[in-house]
Amino acid sequence: MPSVNDPEIPELADPSEGKYLCLTICGYRKPGMSEEDYRNHMVNVSAPMTKHLMVKYGVKRWTQIHNQSSTRALMSKLFDSQMVQLADFDCFSQVIFKSVDDYKRMKEDPWYKEHLVDDHEKFADTKRSRMTIGWVEEFVRDGKVVDGFKDC
Repeated sequence: MPSVNDPEIPELADPSEGKYLCLTICGYRKPGMSEEDYRNHMVNVSAPMTKHLMVKYGVKRWTQIHNQSSTRALMSKLFDSQMVQLADFDCFSQVIFKSVDDYKRMKEDPWYKEHLVDDHEKFADTKRSRMTIGWVEEFVRDGKVVDGFKDC
């Protein structure tokens, strides 16, 4: 019998039906690189080289959230008893797509291998950066309540 400490968790329907995946990369900049140089490289060098290839392989959305010292300082206004652990990543990059296979095909594209693999080494600390993937559940978009992430 379920209890408060051990609630019964119902089985989910096929989570992939009509859903999108989000690959989240929690990135660190290369040692010795300034926050602004890191942001500049990602926004003005890496993104222009990458975005069209992502579209070619079915990516629906790609965002970068730059977690610089100036924005991290804003967290002092949000701390409370539940939110006290500050993430120290330099950037969160989120890529939304339907199929892991499409994303894998993009990484196998000769242009990706020739131009983007080496580019990451110019700005990213790939040994410390972390990543995860999960299903997108969206509740508010453009100031309106929505029922799930819809194709853009």
